[in-house]
Amino acid sequence: MFIITAIFLEMMAIIDNVREKDVPSALPLMQTNEHSICKMSEQNIIRGYAQINVAIDYCIEQNLLMPALILIYSAIDSISWAASENRSVRIRFLTWVNKWMLKKYPLPCTAIELYAARCGIIHTLTPNSDLSENEGVRRISYAWSTAKQKDLEEAINLLKYPGIVGVHINDLSFSFRNGLYDFIDALEKDKKRRELFTQKAGKHFANLEPSIMSEFLVSTKKDGG
Repeated sequence: MFIITAIFLEMMAIIDNVREKDVPSALPLMQTNEHSICKMSEQNIIRGYAQINVAIDYCIEQNLLMPALILIYSAIDSISWAASENRSVRIRFLTWVNKWMLKKYPLPCTAIELYAARCGIIHTLTPNSDLSENEGVRRISYAWSTAKQKDLEEAINLLKYPGIVGVHINDLSFSFRNGLYDFIDALEKDKKRRELFTQKAGKHFANLEPSIMSEFLVSTKKDGG
């Protein structure tokens, strides 16, 4: 399997479709019209998020804490980018989390606390970030597996340890997953959001079977491409 940029796959399709009609198509599922290319880009990005959710579930089941958190926070980064125009990472992250996660699937923490946790986990694999160190944003500690969030929160309160909030990893995953599903469903009803998403989707990776790549290379060389 190859994983290539969607624009690279589009170029392959264009080359493939300008050949003589009697030349077998190396990319039979691809068309050069705008609608089909946009549709395939959307399918690629949605498939990518579905695979990420499968990986998150696997990591949680196997008690792989750091990989699960990295996947969740990076996926929020990605979908918030796909959902926004030219905004800063922080603004688009907060906007998406507030609208699609916390509004309907609340957590004990705030959007800015999730963003701070994202910075710590992705950059240093710690709960610490500039926001927690310099701006007093609470750090997130996580309950895992059969552990209960309320027990973690009670322990934090008993210790009178400031600046920490407890979140269960299952609740975080649930909030993200369902927020993502709601966002994708909403694309059908919002033309402007759909157009923006489609534009961003065209920049994502696409999967390509080795057999299709081989057919493309053989037919292109044969045609003098």
